[in-house]
Amino acid sequence: MAASKVAVVTGAAGGIGSNMSKVLISKGYHVVLADIDAEAGAKTQATLGSSSLFVHCDLADWSSQAAMFKKAFEWHGRIDVCVANAGIDEKERFYNPPDVDQQPQKPNMKVIDVDLLAVIYGLRLFRYYWRKSGVAGLGKMIITSSMAGIYAFPAAPVYSAAKHGIVGLVRASSFKLLRSESITINTICPGPVDTGISEQMKKVVPAENFTPMSVVLDAFEKFVEEDVTGQVAEASNKRFYLRQPVEYSDGNSEFLIEDMKRFLS
Repeated sequence: MAASKVAVVTGAAGGIGSNMSKVLISKGYHVVLADIDAEAGAKTQATLGSSSLFVHCDLADWSSQAAMFKKAFEWHGRIDVCVANAGIDEKERFYNPPDVDQQPQKPNMKVIDVDLLAVIYGLRLFRYYWRKSGVAGLGKMIITSSMAGIYAFPAAPVYSAAKHGIVGLVRASSFKLLRSESITINTICPGPVDTGISEQMKKVVPAENFTPMSVVLDAFEKFVEEDVTGQVAEASNKRFYLRQPVEYSDGNSEFLIEDMKRFLS
């Protein structure tokens, strides 16, 4: 069994993912860089050196992601951390008026496939390989969501739905994953981070409202180093905040949700 811990980071060819990978390598991890951009991924691996391994992967495709995890496990015989960071924006305008002279067309749901479905795939695969690793301690699942996963985001409602789904997944699964599988699961919800953001976005959002990379990485390090679970870190323009779920409206709703936990023990 390899002594060095192994982390899988998706969307690792650049931006937030490559910065998270640097943090992990600085802590002694070997890091698998998973990304659909083969050219950028190879360049990032060359920059990060022998502690990294780039694996080309279409995360929205189960077979592709499963093959990536298999290769990651075979590299050093274990996977300790999964960072589901990859994400995309909406691929078509939600509010485009329908053409009543034509039949409705199937919408482009790639944002759901990548931002939510691929994360669920990743969690299932990580659970399998964490158990297969057979090491002591806690496995760590860390997901990049968005402020649009905490607040309604009318400019991109399908993207917002996907990111809300991540927050729900983290909060709903954390109890059972920790108790039964020794896995913590947390999410980081940043505002816009200046990592290749379009010039149009920069014109709309003032510079002082961007989330600094350092704030995202502060939240990330907390989730790597500490044994907290089910946490939602809103990364704002100066610091991050751990956001709590909404309060129960009354005893009935609390009973219906909390009482279900007894069936999970």
